[in-house]
Amino acid sequence: MELKKYKAVKALIQYKNKFLLLKKEDFIGGEYELPGGRKKPQENDESALKREVKEESGLDIKIIKLLNSWSLDLPEKGTHLDGKTYLCESYSDKVKISEEHSGYIWVPRENLRKYSLPSWLEDAINQL
Repeated sequence: MELKKYKAVKALIQYKNKFLLLKKEDFIGGEYELPGGRKKPQENDESALKREVKEESGLDIKIIKLLNSWSLDLPEKGTHLDGKTYLCESYSDKVKISEEHSGYIWVPRENLRKYSLPSWLEDAINQL
């Protein structure tokens, strides 16, 4: 079966000296993930990232820089993702998570590796 291809963007969001992780049940690759998701056709990275972050966390962000690019096959979902992770700053730590997630935490940089994270996110952390 051929996998359907999508482009995705993720935001590693910093507020003061902490980073936002979202808890997701049945998440493939770890217990925590970042806000973000698939880009809509004709949508650029910046607008897709700001839209997804607002939908999933309620936060407004400023994009700082690209941290990494990654590819991920999800045969159980019939999809292939080509993704990018961006370092972003938030203007607030007041998170309003969507129904897609079950919780969130703000984590100091030195503690990020203590959590169960997907490999693409571990790579992005290494770029900080």
